[in-house]
Amino acid sequence: MHPESPLRRRNPWLALLLSACALTGAGQPKSATVFPNLTSYSLDKQKVTLPSGLEGQTNLLILSFAPEQQHEAESWLPVAEGLQHSSFQFRYYQLPIQGRENFIFRWWATSSMRSDQTDPETWHWIVPLFIDREPFLHDLNIPNEKQVVVLLVDRQGHILWRAAGPMTQDKRASLLAAAGQH
Repeated sequence: MHPESPLRRRNPWLALLLSACALTGAGQPKSATVFPNLTSYSLDKQKVTLPSGLEGQTNLLILSFAPEQQHEAESWLPVAEGLQHSSFQFRYYQLPIQGRENFIFRWWATSSMRSDQTDPETWHWIVPLFIDREPFLHDLNIPNEKQVVVLLVDRQGHILWRAAGPMTQDKRASLLAAAGQH
């Protein structure tokens, strides 16, 4: 039998609450979400190290998880292109997320994306990621793959702003404010 602590004798509910907090980590500061370090190739076959190898000081990452989300992802392109044209410090990237696959599937998938994107100028800004989805989603606090996720990150991968789903006027205004464009 363990001796009862003075705290437990005086206030058993407080002792229970403190024990629960210690077990769950509640009350401790949560670390900021950071985009994981990954290496991939853009559709123009350039090696890209994310996030440190991204070209902007701030970068808008448009993550899509299924081909059916292409229209939703493209809804972000007008504001992304506008920001990129107005600031040398800003770049945007489309990141179609695929599961880890063998070389033949990756070649077929990227070839299909190139044929869908008929303007080779856009290929540099499209970086397919062939990754383990579950840890990736967990690391970025993304609850599911039901809609596109848009992240504004710095070169160290710190997430400065986020949204999910198609572009709306409210999301546009929020992104412009986060990017320093009012």
